[in-house]
Amino acid sequence: GPSGPGFAASGPPAGPGGTGNNGPGGMGNNGPSGPQGPGGTNTPPSAPKGPRKRSRKVIILVSVLVVLLAVGIGAFFYVQNLIRGGASSPQGAADQLMESIETKDMIGLATLVPLEEREPIQRIQEHLADKMEEFKLEEALTKVGRDEELSEDEFSFDGVTISMEGVEPEIKEIDESTALIRYASGEVKVDIDPAATTGTLRTIFDSLEEEEKVSETIELGELGPDGSPLTLVATERDGRWYISPMYSVAEMVNASESYDRGSVPEASTGSNSPAEAAKAMVEAVPSVISEGSLSPLAGTLSIHEGSLLYLYQDMFDDAMSGMNGEEISVSDVRFTEGEKDGNRATAVVDNIRLENDYGDEITLTSECIKGESDSDSFCLNGSGYTVEPSAQMFGGLQNLSVTTLEENGKWRVSLGHTLADAVIDWTDSLTREQALALLSLAHSEDASGDIAVDDSTDVTFNSAGFAVLNLRVDEEMSLAAEDEYDFGDMTVYSKDGKEEITTLGYGDEIPEGDYKLVVFAGPEWDEERAEDGGDIDYSKELTLVEDSGTSFSDSYLDPGKDYFYGLLSLSGEAMTHTLKGIEDDGELMFEVSGSVLPIGTPGTVVVTMDGEEHELKLVAGEPATVTIPYPGDGEEHEVTVELFPGEGATTAFLSYNGELSAN
Repeated sequence: GPSGPGFAASGPPAGPGGTGNNGPGGMGNNGPSGPQGPGGTNTPPSAPKGPRKRSRKVIILVSVLVVLLAVGIGAFFYVQNLIRGGASSPQGAADQLMESIETKDMIGLATLVPLEEREPIQRIQEHLADKMEEFKLEEALTKVGRDEELSEDEFSFDGVTISMEGVEPEIKEIDESTALIRYASGEVKVDIDPAATTGTLRTIFDSLEEEEKVSETIELGELGPDGSPLTLVATERDGRWYISPMYSVAEMVNASESYDRGSVPEASTGSNSPAEAAKAMVEAVPSVISEGSLSPLAGTLSIHEGSLLYLYQDMFDDAMSGMNGEEISVSDVRFTEGEKDGNRATAVVDNIRLENDYGDEITLTSECIKGESDSDSFCLNGSGYTVEPSAQMFGGLQNLSVTTLEENGKWRVSLGHTLADAVIDWTDSLTREQALALLSLAHSEDASGDIAVDDSTDVTFNSAGFAVLNLRVDEEMSLAAEDEYDFGDMTVYSKDGKEEITTLGYGDEIPEGDYKLVVFAGPEWDEERAEDGGDIDYSKELTLVEDSGTSFSDSYLDPGKDYFYGLLSLSGEAMTHTLKGIEDDGELMFEVSGSVLPIGTPGTVVVTMDGEEHELKLVAGEPATVTIPYPGDGEEHEVTVELFPGEGATTAFLSYNGELSAN
């Protein structure tokens, strides 16, 4: 699913999408997003990998470059309206870049980034800061003992010394608005004393468990692709030169793949209104698809974004190879004017009709995408919180729209600002409880009720699909839900919420005492929410019982069916299943899937039926299948499944299934 934004106290936000052992929803380790959330079956966490020695260069690049980028733009908030930024020439921009790095001048670095790239990120960060305050997330972090993430020294470069020698950039102008800055010579020396660092850098070194002083010399002539000189791209806008991260990355890829550069047309493009600009962009889509080229789109985008597509046309066209030849028609395209803020304005979809070669149609309005059936349709519902990555994530948008910019008296679509507005809409659609769930802060909430072992408790779940309860354990024991597949993750914390004790269902003993229990709802909650949209009233009876112990290898068989499935780990257990008899000869289709995370070689799964062994060689991350003849003798047959890990393997977790069918 698309990776979305969330809220972050000190770093880039995490949103729906991606994987995580406790992601909201899905099936355990394959859950889609954030660190906590409702979801289906619980699966055992993978064992940790062994320690690895980290290189000094990796430490420096992570510690310095990431913070220079992330923190620099944040520091720029305080002076954004006072400084125009940029330099008077490409040479001036190159000199200012090196000077800002050497003096650790975050504001100087930020002002070198083009406004078109800086402002969308800036708007998102400012909005997230407002949401942090609105949702009182700092209080939540402090409440559970994570207040170190709120360090006031977050932007400090204490303990870091940067010096340069022999840096003489070479300037090559591509056109009147674009120039290459090539650093063929010179070196940058970085000295870091981890013990003297503070804020973000202190957090990084603590996580690396690194206290030894670091001294690294970086040759600028070897920092580019394949050891080539570092090459950056400067762009001119309104008489000032900036260093563009977006163009610089494109240039590195373009050079490494030996593509030719294109040229930017001199003819002025653009539209007379935001609605006309949006319409022009949509009407360019058929040409983009039929030609397999982004160049028809380039003329409808902002000058900065469009020039990027023109300049690196061959690279982008190659990425789209295979798409050309398809036909799609666009008709009845209508936009209405939306909100306007200075030179930025939205254009809201009124109607767009799309049709492909097969006659399939889709119609877009301001709030819906309507296909030919309900399963092909989707409407905004005011909430972007979702259990599984899907179109429901876009439910939090205010409307279907694009954002445009007025440049030189003409309006053009800005993809960067369109994305920023979508992110802002998405965060605005979340409740405080949903933000807490995405940030693994559900346990910061006060308990809404009590639960005791062996007592049935009616649990009411909030807008994020979790509930917080006071838990009393009268004697040391391990606990599990009586109907564990009706719930998602259930995690026990200390009474004050500052210490995670265990996740229920894995056999861990919980000492006698009082605790806080966070319970996430199961898939049923998300299904009802998807049907009704927005908040729902949902409750479920929960009974905690003593857990007799959970094996990491488990198996399941429905005796009324002709299939089975199960889980395997390195515990060495062989799983046995009995399949029903059939009257005609058939075959058993067996598949191993899930994930294999070995240190060493992956190993083999052996399936045995009627004394005959069938081996499946494992490849990390890939499924393995085998077809086994099944006799039509009317008799039951026993199937045994066993994992033989490869040499040196310390971690493995597999799911498997078998299905019987007649020929």
